Amino acid sequence: MKQVFLLLLLLIGMIGNGFAQPKQKQTEYLASNGITYHIGDTIKMGHGTDPQGNFMYVQKGGWAKVVFSEPSQGSSQYNLDRSFAGSGAIIKKIRTEKYHKLDRVIFTVGLGSISNCDMYIDDAIASCEIADCKKKGEVAAVAPATLSPADELAKYKKLLDQGAISKAEYDAMKKKLLNL
Repeated sequence: MKQVFLLLLLLIGMIGNGFAQPKQKQTEYLASNGITYHIGDTIKMGHGTDPQGNFMYVQKGGWAKVVFSEPSQGSSQYNLDRSFAGSGAIIKKIRTEKYHKLDRVIFTVGLGSISNCDMYIDDAIASCEIADCKKKGEVAAVAPATLSPADELAKYKKLLDQGAISKAEYDAMKKKLLNL
């Protein structure tokens, strides 16, 4: 009976693998900052975002994660140390994993240490843990300068002279600006 059960289990496994789609190896990824990253590219690290300055979205990976883990310390023990700020991370592998039914892109990167690290690229971009965290062509928004009442009055006078506003509209704006 056990042999029949094991044979059945083996057949189900073989059939299931026969219908599985072969995974395509990812060699590039267009990230949320508008940059297309390729295997072999170097990403400049920014600054860590956890309270101690360590990187939350670049974490120790590979064998170092297994060998040096302490069950009592929680998941923050895997955060990359802040001493890596400003260094270059070389992309070695690009992979996609399901996380709460959403695809999450993870780069396996080398930072010159013994073990590789996992970079959750879109999260690292959103938190500016990498230097190129702004979209290409994006410039910091500048608040519009407020005009003095005299400058605004000159602007409305110019509009009056051009015929864009009437004398009554100009007088109303003049009273409003001069608090009359």
